[in-house]
This record gives sequence, C-alpha cells and structure tokens, in this order.
Amino acid sequence: MSARRAYLGLVAASLFWATAFIAGKAVLAEITPLSAAGLRHFAAALLLLPFAWWGWRGARLRGVWVPLAVMVLCGGVLYQWTFMAALARTSATNASLLVALNPALTVLFAPLVGEALTRRALGGVLLALAGAAVVITRGDAVVLASLLEARAGDVLAVTAAALWAGFNLASRRVVAQVPHALTNTLCCGLGSLVTLTLALPEAPFTQLAHASSAALWGLVVMVVLSSVFAGQLFLRGVHTVGVGRTVVFVYLVPVLTALLAALFLGEPLLFSQVVGGALVLAGVWTTTRARVVSADARAARARARPRRRGGLVSRWSTGKTGA
Repeated sequence: MSARRAYLGLVAASLFWATAFIAGKAVLAEITPLSAAGLRHFAAALLLLPFAWWGWRGARLRGVWVPLAVMVLCGGVLYQWTFMAALARTSATNASLLVALNPALTVLFAPLVGEALTRRALGGVLLALAGAAVVITRGDAVVLASLLEARAGDVLAVTAAALWAGFNLASRRVVAQVPHALTNTLCCGLGSLVTLTLALPEAPFTQLAHASSAALWGLVVMVVLSSVFAGQLFLRGVHTVGVGRTVVFVYLVPVLTALLAALFLGEPLLFSQVVGGALVLAGVWTTTRARVVSADARAARARARPRRRGGLVSRWSTGKTGA
C-alpha cells in the first residue's frame, strides 16, 4: 500500500470518525453513553469477526501478545472508562480539548518505539494542535485559561489522552504481524464485553429494543463507518507511514465535525472554525511532508558517518590518502 493511498485512507477515517458525532446526536438522545459505547463496539466486533477468522491463520502472534494486550487494555477498556469518568467530572469543552492531546503525546512518546520525528514534523504537530484548540474553543482564550485550574475531571481527560497514545504506540508493532481485522476485532470485542458488563445496571439491550429507527440508524452509521472502516484505515496508516504521521490526522476530526454539523444539524460555521481548520490542514501537510527516521536508520547513519579528530575528518576513517 503506497503512502499516498494511506494518507487518503486516513482522511477518509477522519471523515468517518466525524460522522460519529453527527450520528451520535440521534443515538445519545435515547441510549445512555456507556451503553451506546458498549453496543457500538459489540456490533463492530460481530461485523469484523468473519474477516478476523479468515486472517487468523496468517497472523504471527508470537512476540506481540504483550503489545496486543496493551492495545486491548488501553484502547478497548481503560480509555472508554476514563473518558466517561472525565465527562462526568468536567465540561465537554475541557474534555475534548485535553483528549485532543493524544496525537501530541503519541509523537512525544514515539522514540520509545523507535520512531524519531524531525523538527519540521514536531512543528506540524504543534500547528495542528493549535488549530484544533481554535476549533474546539471557538477562539475563546478564557476557555484555555480555565484549563489551568486543577480538577479531577481534567486530570482524567489527560489520562485518557495518554491511554490512547499508549494504544497508538503499541499498535506499531502489532500491525506488522497481525491482520488489521483481527486486531480490531479483539480490541472491540474484549473492550465491549467489559463496557457492557459495567453498563448492566442501565439495561443496554433493553434500551436498544426500545430505540427509534433514527437512533438505530445512527448506531449503524457509528458502527460501520467509525468503528469498522475508520479503525481499519487507521491501522493501515500506522502500518504504512508510521504512528507519528498517522495520529496527526486525528486533528482533522473536529474540523470535519464542524462542517458536517453546519450542513446536517444547522449549526453555524464560525470564523474561528475556518481559521482553526486552515491551521489543522497546514499542520497535517507539514507533518506528512517531514521525514521519519527509525532508530535502525539513525544507527546505520552513525556508523557510516566519518569520525572527526580535532575538527578535521580523519583520512584513515574516510579511506582518503591524498591531500
């Protein structure tokens, strides 16, 4: 899969994730958030199961059980619980802005898995983060200042961003050996079992049975586009262009969500959203144009680099004998 196709797939994944916010309006009007999350991932796991079964024999699971377990724990279980706990204790604005730190945290932690981004890539991440902040806060500096107040909900939201960053970094090793459908099935399936267990007092399947057709169609859109297709395209992106370049596309989600909300929900498109969207696109372009250097490549360059003595290149190290 070429890098260009991977980037197009990541743009599509961002669009599919954005549709979840629009469809989620209809779902959450009738189904509680924890139940909706569990039902969504359970249905996604069922859809992915035939593809996961088909690719089971081609999976090379030796040596990836630990990072795969980290993906299930961080992305499928702990992230969901921490995110819901954060929303219960802080404003939606604070939670969305702090969880949007996920790509930045992933880039900062990327050296732990052998990826080192250049200054240009880091600059692109910061530019995209600034654009996402403008979109989410609508250019209101007071919202940013309020984040300085230490509250439990804000701490949980940052923890959720760190957990998702852990999922991203763990996926780097898994996607090279395990089919994407199998990986997604395990994360969605095992995660949904835990989430639905926690939601048992809410009777999630009873809520589903009494939901209207609008809520059911909204749930279908979330399952098919956001959980199944977007999840597959995201893992393909990690496999093809690396985790550092992939996660920055998350910044496109609030921009696309604003456009879809204006189109389908009648919400006004603000000037701050236009400015923030431009910054996001500029950050994504800058990051994807930057070169990612692996740890092995850096080591090879270091071995090939001529040694210097007293500020001059040694003739013995370069093999040169002439003046």
